[in-house]
Amino acid sequence: MVDGSVQISPEVRRRFRRLAWIYLIVATALLPWIVYLALTLPRRNLERHYRSTWVGFDTLLVVALAGAAYLAFRVDPRVQFPATTAATLLVVDAWFDVTTAGSRSDSFRAMILAVLVELPAAAFSLYVARRVSRRVIELAYLEHAARGQPPDDPVPVSR
Repeated sequence: MVDGSVQISPEVRRRFRRLAWIYLIVATALLPWIVYLALTLPRRNLERHYRSTWVGFDTLLVVALAGAAYLAFRVDPRVQFPATTAATLLVVDAWFDVTTAGSRSDSFRAMILAVLVELPAAAFSLYVARRVSRRVIELAYLEHAARGQPPDDPVPVSR
């Protein structure tokens, strides 16, 4: 520690930078998908605002992914919040894609996309959130120990 701040190792910075690029690439890759949905989905299905529902939902997903990328580039431990949000949105997206598919072929495509892309991406984001959260707890524990103070609520740190 220097001046009460925690020094971040170059290895941790590299990991955060890789993480940031992953989130940024996925968020950027979703932008053409949103345009595609905006142009091809029916204006009306059984719901009045079918197209705007999906375009809006995927836009929220891009915001969560971009937020995770931004905070990861800054090596900010708050990356766990947009990462958790992105994971939640990905699970919901997979669920609604599968349950609202109109035909067998659409259902099959939705299930394949859910199993191969959306659910693994959600699991990865939850993994990131958990790792960062555990590291924040570990650093807080180490900071208390460096000051010679026991932490308020000792949390055993395991890997």
